[in-house]
Amino acid sequence: MNVNVLDNVVDLYVRVSTTEQAEEGFSVGAQEEKLRAYCKAYNYQINAVHVDPGFSGATMDRPALKQVIRDVENNHCKKVIVWKLDRLSRSQKDTLILLEDVFAAHDCHFVSLMESFDTSTPIGRCMVGILAAFAQMERENIKARTMMGRQAKVKQGHYSGNKPPIGYAFNTASDGSVISNDLIVDPYNAKIVQDIFRWYLEGYSLNGIAKRLADAGTGSYAWQHSTSIRRILSNPVYIGKVKLNNELYEGMHEPLISESDFNEVSCMLARQKELHKRPAASYRTKNGCRSANLLSGLLYCGDCGARMYARKVCKDSPIRRYMCYSVAKTVKSMIRSDCCTNREHPYTVEQLDEIVLNEIKKLALDKAQFSRIASKSDTVHEDAKIYNERLEELNKQIKRLMNLYQTGIIDLADISDRLQALNDEKLSVQSRLDELKEADNSDTKLKAWEQLESFPAILDAGDVQQIHRIVNALIDKIVVLNRDVTIYWSFS
Repeated sequence: MNVNVLDNVVDLYVRVSTTEQAEEGFSVGAQEEKLRAYCKAYNYQINAVHVDPGFSGATMDRPALKQVIRDVENNHCKKVIVWKLDRLSRSQKDTLILLEDVFAAHDCHFVSLMESFDTSTPIGRCMVGILAAFAQMERENIKARTMMGRQAKVKQGHYSGNKPPIGYAFNTASDGSVISNDLIVDPYNAKIVQDIFRWYLEGYSLNGIAKRLADAGTGSYAWQHSTSIRRILSNPVYIGKVKLNNELYEGMHEPLISESDFNEVSCMLARQKELHKRPAASYRTKNGCRSANLLSGLLYCGDCGARMYARKVCKDSPIRRYMCYSVAKTVKSMIRSDCCTNREHPYTVEQLDEIVLNEIKKLALDKAQFSRIASKSDTVHEDAKIYNERLEELNKQIKRLMNLYQTGIIDLADISDRLQALNDEKLSVQSRLDELKEADNSDTKLKAWEQLESFPAILDAGDVQQIHRIVNALIDKIVVLNRDVTIYWSFS
């Protein structure tokens, strides 16, 4: 007789989630033991025991459950037995689909030990519907209670995410275990986040920032992409806020970015998004070079300190001029003064861009003037301190993991990926430290001079991308007050 078609051949299905197993004792072993005892009492032959450890009952996407379905469809069993109905599913809809469209359709019955019913009887089928409804109700109640708890914590200023945002770390014990989700500043990555904001304010594109991070070998994060950079620039956590359901609350953690800089970046991102929706306005210089808002992100008002941006003076006029936000009053968050006097706007966009390009070109032809402008930067030592602190922290983390392995608490296989990531980052940090040790003011000046030397030829060739790159590399900001234009060089 073929055992696959016998009425007493059954499949056993066991499921636990991590929380359930820890808190309520629904272990795999305990469930299987009860199910096997039941089968022995009724002389059922077990075809297979299918186990889904650590899977939620809210989804059907479980490997063992899929195998149960295949056994039923292939007529390998005539009963599916579980300890409790919610082991099968916590969704009323999914439960009914399994019972009606899978089990009943293939003449396979379903048995729940704890609820004492069998779908081979009318009462059993009725009870299944009722219990499935209660299972779903409990799931929804758990979800609601969890959400209420999260809302209460967030309103108090606690961070609610499962992973800390880049630039922060969770509060941890000496062995590396998480004490709480409260955020503390990670100095190494915090500096990188601050650099990202600074670079964007200086005029670097999202792709340009991502490339700069990738070229520097900065960590092992998947943030070296324009989408990740945009996400960082848009995250209010960096101004000390926590967010839930689009609502912002004052966080308990230390901000990394000023609110004014964050608002400015938000406006720039919004303008950039709008620019992508329509063709960019462009002009042609006397050298034949085409550009779109060459000085965007570099211009500041000499009176109130607000940003300046390109706009049409009159609606029907093709002429565009750089205008102070405080004067234009187009974006409320960008206004720095209600009585700004910088209203003359004597230069068109083309004229002001031409002035700046000519100043760079003149400097490229006068090395003595360049040398007078250049001065030693004092940021090297500060950067080196942060990288040294990060290197020390990485060494501590590696040591803690190796101690846990040497004492037999964890296996090497469990920490190999983490060790590899830590060692990769250690190499990156050490490489950056080596660069800083070698770097001095002469090196900085040399790089700037190399860019300047190549600029006249690039300008004549009309290489727009290179022109933008050099302008943003050489200039920190440009201050405009009516007819006065002052350039602040990045190497000074």
